Amino acid sequence: MMKPHRFEQAGTVFEITFERAPEGWVAQIRRSDSETTHAIGFPDGPGYDPTDVRGSLIAGCAAALPSLSWTTPTRH
Repeated sequence: MMKPHRFEQAGTVFEITFERAPEGWVAQIRRSDSETTHAIGFPDGPGYDPTDVRGSLIAGCAAALPSLSWTTPTRH
C-alpha cells in the first residue's frame, strides 16, 4: 500500500488512499466533510510517470474531482 495523500482544493480538504490491485491501482477519494468515498481505478499502462507513480496517481485524482458528486445518497 502507498502512503495516503491529503490536499486542499477550493477550501475543501480531501484524502486519498492508494491500493495496488492485480491490474493497476485503486484510489479511494474522501472529502473531509462527507461520508461519501469514491473509488477510481487506474489500469497499468501508459500515463504514469515511471519516476513518480504516486505523483501521477495524485494528479489523476485531482483531475477527476470536478466530475465527482459529493451529495449524500438517499435510501428508499
